[in-house]
Parts: sequence; structure tokens; C-alpha cells
Amino acid sequence: MTELIYLEDPYVKEFKAKVEDIRGNEVFLSRTAFYPGGGGQPADSGTLKFSRGNARVISVNRESLGHVTEGELPEIGEEITGIIDWDRRYKIMRTHTAVHVLSGVAYQEFGVIITGNQLYEGRARLDLSFDSMTRELAEEIVEKSNEIIGKNLKVKWYFIPKDEFLNNPKLMRVNPKLYEKYDRIRVVEIEGFDIQADGGTHVKRLREIGKITLEKYQSKGKKNKRIYITLEEQK
Repeated sequence: MTELIYLEDPYVKEFKAKVEDIRGNEVFLSRTAFYPGGGGQPADSGTLKFSRGNARVISVNRESLGHVTEGELPEIGEEITGIIDWDRRYKIMRTHTAVHVLSGVAYQEFGVIITGNQLYEGRARLDLSFDSMTRELAEEIVEKSNEIIGKNLKVKWYFIPKDEFLNNPKLMRVNPKLYEKYDRIRVVEIEGFDIQADGGTHVKRLREIGKITLEKYQSKGKKNKRIYITLEEQK
């Protein structure tokens, strides 16, 4: 089974691994720091370096964990160095954590849950189960989220038993069927503020997010209102 480095340490930018298999243009590794996508977060990109050259990682197969590559391929059994496209990854980490803050505010202040999201580099869309929304309400959610970010709370991630997850309604903000195949559930906790089940990558402190700006909002259905946000560029 592939060791998933990003689950424990999302700040790993470079790692060593052994090539265990190659199927077409997919390279399978003994361990990886490449996130395979899921939960609205796109798969990582980067490079595999090996004795005869480099292979460009353009995506990761979410089901098989095969690294989808362009260029030359390494040999089975060979050691490679994997290098994450860090600037892209880090922007997405900041964005993903920002969405947790926004959804935490929406849940705690207004009693609504997240119904979908899509993350990009420094921007995102977030769907929430509001019956109705105004510009003022969307701005209030963003303003309260920036206040939470200003507290620079610690962010941590860990696994809990499935029973604990199923018996805590506050954690179950998405369809519980998504977690049926897992014995343990990974959660992301913003200390003193929010905790959610999540398998993605996040920053360690909220101030790494930067300031959230509201771009626009839309109605996408009777119980689905969409907020578009961007993050300020880091200096």
C-alpha cells in the first residue's frame, strides 16, 4: 500500500520513493506527497526525477494513486525523487483552509452546511445550504471569517475511529456514505473554532491564509447559494 505523506505532513515538497509499477503513463510509487484530488481540491502536479531524466506529473489517478506523467518513464524498482509544484500546492492549501473557515462561520452563525466546493490557486467557490442570500449576508460571512483568520488559530489534522465520527453530528457535514469504506476518519481541526472530516492539505496557522475577499454570490437552487472568494497575494 502506498504511503500517503501528505496526510501527515502537507509541507513536504520533495521526497524519495521506489517505483513499484508502471501502467501506460501512470507511475506507481511506494510513497508519495502528491495529493490525488478529492473534496473539491485538485490533484498536485510536479516532477519525478530519476537516473535517466525527468517525468512531468500532470495529475494523479484518484482511484489507483498512479502518477499520470508526460515524458520519459523511470524503470520499475528504481528510486525516484518526487518534487511537488510547491507554489501551486501552497496556494491551494491556503484556499482549502480558507473554505474551512468560511464553512465553519456559516455553520456556527447561521446553521447551514456546505453542499459543494471547488478549490483553485488562491480562489474558490463555496456552495452553502441557504434558502436565500443577499450581498450583505455574503459579506458578513467573509468579514467574520477574516476576523477568525486574524486570531491566527492553530490548524491540526488527525484520525479518529469511525464510531466517534458517526456519533458526532457536528462532524457529519457531508454525506456519511462517502466514509463507509474507511475504518478511521481523518479530521481537520481549527483549534477553538471548528472541526470537520477532510482528507486534503491545509496550512498550520490561519494567518497563512491571508485576507479573504468576496468576488460575488449566486443562487444555484432553492437550498444552494454559491459564494466566490479570492485570497490576497502574499508578500
